[in-house]
Amino acid sequence: MQLFSRFQERLEDLGVILFAALAIISAFGFMGITEGDLIDPLKDFIRRWLGWSALGIPILLGLMSYWLYRKRGNEIVLIHWPKVIAFEIFVINTLALLAILDGLSVPSAEEGGGGGLIGWGIATLIGDMVGELGALIFFLVPFIISGLYTFGSQLEQIASFRLQPIGIPPTSIERDPQPEVRRRRKRKNTRVAKQYRKSFELPELVDDKSEKIAERDIRLPPFEILDQGRYSRLSAKEINTTAGLIEKTLAEFGLPVTVKNFQTGPSVTQFAVEPGYIDSATQSGTRRSKVRVSQITSLANDLALALSAPRVRIEAPVPGQSFVGIEVPNRRSSLVRLGPILQSEAFQSSNSPLSVGLGRDVAGNAVVADLAAMPHLLIAGTTGSGKSVCITSLAAGLIFNNSPEDLRLVMIDPKMVELIRFNGVPHLLGKAETDLERIVGVLRWVTREMDRRYTLLEKARVRDITSYNAKMRRRPNAEKLPRLVVIIDELADLMMMVPDQTEQTIVRLAQMARATGIHLVVATQRPSTDVVTGLIKANFPARISFAVSSNVDSRVILDSSGAETLMGRGDMLFLSPEAAAPIRLQGAFISDIEINRLVEYWKSAVGEQPSSDVEETPWEPMLRRQDVVDDRDEIIDRAIDVVRESGQASASLLQRRLRIGYPRAARLMDELEELGVIGRAQSGGKTREVLLGKEDDFTLDDA
Repeated sequence: MQLFSRFQERLEDLGVILFAALAIISAFGFMGITEGDLIDPLKDFIRRWLGWSALGIPILLGLMSYWLYRKRGNEIVLIHWPKVIAFEIFVINTLALLAILDGLSVPSAEEGGGGGLIGWGIATLIGDMVGELGALIFFLVPFIISGLYTFGSQLEQIASFRLQPIGIPPTSIERDPQPEVRRRRKRKNTRVAKQYRKSFELPELVDDKSEKIAERDIRLPPFEILDQGRYSRLSAKEINTTAGLIEKTLAEFGLPVTVKNFQTGPSVTQFAVEPGYIDSATQSGTRRSKVRVSQITSLANDLALALSAPRVRIEAPVPGQSFVGIEVPNRRSSLVRLGPILQSEAFQSSNSPLSVGLGRDVAGNAVVADLAAMPHLLIAGTTGSGKSVCITSLAAGLIFNNSPEDLRLVMIDPKMVELIRFNGVPHLLGKAETDLERIVGVLRWVTREMDRRYTLLEKARVRDITSYNAKMRRRPNAEKLPRLVVIIDELADLMMMVPDQTEQTIVRLAQMARATGIHLVVATQRPSTDVVTGLIKANFPARISFAVSSNVDSRVILDSSGAETLMGRGDMLFLSPEAAAPIRLQGAFISDIEINRLVEYWKSAVGEQPSSDVEETPWEPMLRRQDVVDDRDEIIDRAIDVVRESGQASASLLQRRLRIGYPRAARLMDELEELGVIGRAQSGGKTREVLLGKEDDFTLDDA
């Protein structure tokens, strides 16, 4: 058997070389580059019967050589027989059309013109029955149909390549950017015993596009700037084979189960497994006991081995259901575009302005969450798991469905590469902050903005921002408060630099900012306890976990295991504040081209301002004051308290009370004068006037 296999391989090697050589020789022969006693008669014979189509013979010989080469490389080469038949129809109609265009001339056909003798014979036969014009229509229609069916996918790739650079949305022809695995090794032929075979049928794909899209505000961008993509799923044969293998594998371990149903999504198929009963002999007879859930979950690795899957996640049990969910990764995953999710019924039926499209679940349904109800979101995942793509999609969805008057964004991007793509959009306050030294000041400004808004709510005697804006609409020239979303792409960098200030600020915002319309979206690639502290986690009930490296990291972010079994590339677990357990999703994706279209739309909608007219960020004055304060003496706070309590100010007073030398006390007096705490120097060595009363509350931030 091994000898025959080696002989077959040598024949395939010989075939690759032979067909490649024939392709090159025939091409040179038809171009007149080479001549000979063998090539000339063969060339004339082919031209006589095929006419101008003989030029395609070298191409066919080259394709045969390439097919044998792929087969020789142990790659599964599938023959699509409908396309083979369509190609044959295309060739026959091509020969006939070439003969008609050549005038159905017999001498020309014998000399290799038109479609040769074959084309002339077919065209003449049909032309005698329906006339020359009728024959032209008769051959032209199947020529177009068979050609589009045979070469349609290649034309789509060419069109997609040419349309993208000029900004035309290739909504129906764009390929998923995920690289396709073209080289697949031969798998062993898996056979499932008759008792484990299944006959599930795939349900029809239901278009979840909402009918409410026509009611969209005319100020908002059109959906045409977002790509639609295409949705593909497994075949019924693959699903039935996998379901049978699950039953067979668990039965081999002594655990009888029944696969009752399935749900297939973009990247994962969930099988509903009902535990069976085990009969065991006892002294009193036969005892029947149900298979325990823990017995099934302990076999996750064995199931992955039997199913040739990288990882298998077992949800035991599925919340609200009487079965165990075994989630198996699809052999081909589909890309989930943001556009169709924003057009879905689930999103359009949400009345919240802060609704965000997260992705699709294991059943392929769009999953939408309300950021206002969360009210803050914590995201974690390792590098490359899809965390930054998720943040980008959330920000793009908010910008897509809100005007700058209703929503403002503060973006903090220590990684310096992700959120800067939104610079220039009118929703963004200033630019995405990337300097770690400025970020702490930005967060302090957000807390001050929260306090200012609480003062406005108190004066208006309302309890939240929604009631406040509704009340202010009835008053002319009243200030309307837009919702404010703060997006932090990497928390770990801030916690490493200034852990105390960062934790204190984020916790205070998370505890109090909801009523004022301020919401946080915080992400980190290191979900350890020194980054995601107990205080931070307690104030972020809504969490998303992408693939993490260990069970410990999964428990830190989700309070449960499971995230370590995720596949990456957008595969996530979403823990909603109202849900008892996290649900698995494939995150939504938005490309750089779509982001550029969205930013350019809003720039053109509001009009770009000259650089000299760009409004200063609201936290810039605070940062300038902070720079001044940083250069002052570190005991300036104590000096302010001393002069305020004493009611007088002099260098000797500061020397005695602070136990410092005269030069330092003199510098402190100058700084107190610059801050406006004390007055100018008096003549005759008198003490200076203190401008700050005992009841006044003064901090350096007020300087």
